Amino acid sequence: MEQTNRPKIKRPFTLWHALGLVLILCTALAIWFGIHPRYRLFAVGVLLLGVFAAWKRDWMLWIVIAAEFVFVVFLWLFPQAGYKIASMVPLVIIGMLLVFRFCKKPVKIVVSIVAGICAAALTVIEIPIVRAAIEKPKPGADYIIVLGAAVYGEEPSITLQHRLEGAARYLDENRNTKAVVSGGQGAGEAISEAECMRRYLEKHGIAPERILIEDQSTSTKENLAFSKTVIKTDGGDVTNVAVVSSGYHLYRAKKTAGLLGMQATGVAGSDGYPLYMFGMYLREAAAVLKLWIFGM
Repeated sequence: MEQTNRPKIKRPFTLWHALGLVLILCTALAIWFGIHPRYRLFAVGVLLLGVFAAWKRDWMLWIVIAAEFVFVVFLWLFPQAGYKIASMVPLVIIGMLLVFRFCKKPVKIVVSIVAGICAAALTVIEIPIVRAAIEKPKPGADYIIVLGAAVYGEEPSITLQHRLEGAARYLDENRNTKAVVSGGQGAGEAISEAECMRRYLEKHGIAPERILIEDQSTSTKENLAFSKTVIKTDGGDVTNVAVVSSGYHLYRAKKTAGLLGMQATGVAGSDGYPLYMFGMYLREAAAVLKLWIFGM
């Protein structure tokens, strides 16, 4: 019996395929620009997946899902919370791809409505957070309160170092300003966060008499409440203070300071890698929502 070779049907390149390529490109760009340059080879690998997906178009969905899942696992290899929280985005992408590819229309409509509501709520919450982060610091504060972050042994974490860089810049530019370094000693820390900050500032040329120590606090609320007591004990006025923290944290810090009776402006520390900062802005949205609903 004669066997005939059936011609292969070449499927057109659709909008669905284009969306998959865009997602892989965005993933590669997020790695290239958002993390330390040593991981750029990984970004190239993700991009090559996209090229392969464009060639094998029938496999597009599964290659995109595989690329996003690998990205999730990659982000979870980092100990910093910001990267783990950022991994929620590719997880959402995977979920949306599966829903819109395999679910029926009513499910798609419900998922679209829920996603739209969540996106709108996130935008509303992030607007004041971003606004506080990009606001230029006002000069001439009597005191700055430097909020603590993790210490590894006796060395500042990246987050704490970035806050200290912002504090040192402000103190250099405002010679009459004193600093209250605020933070207790947590698990895995050989010294208190306040002591670590004091050492850093003195090492970077800040006179010891300009540094006041608050080393008992364990939260943002305690940071500010206990620092308020330190300022009053020093004979200072809490109506002209500035809070030094990570940019994403400034809105909540200033809001908390206001609830404690202080008039505080914000001073942002140096930024970290963009992908880490993106994750921290997402986490901060949840903290701000809690503040709005329950207060301090």
